[in-house]
Amino acid sequence: MTAPHAYHLKLQAQGRLVVPTDVRADLGVKEGDELILLKDGSGYRLTSRHLLALELQGSLKKTGEAAQRDLTQELLDDRRAEAAQKGW
Repeated sequence: MTAPHAYHLKLQAQGRLVVPTDVRADLGVKEGDELILLKDGSGYRLTSRHLLALELQGSLKKTGEAAQRDLTQELLDDRRAEAAQKGW
């Protein structure tokens, strides 16, 4: 893990901040792109939609017993069995 780097930003008119060039490059954003400011227990974190999507995508990875199950197929099987019981 790399050491944290602090950036000192000055709040400008209408609440505007200038995001330093290297931060924009790290986030993979350009002028007009949307950024996301997340609040957590210790403060705030600035990220891009793309990086947040990648982070969330990894958090949805199935582990343990769930990795061996196909929940979509289980739901379809349940619905088909229910429909067969009702004669549909």
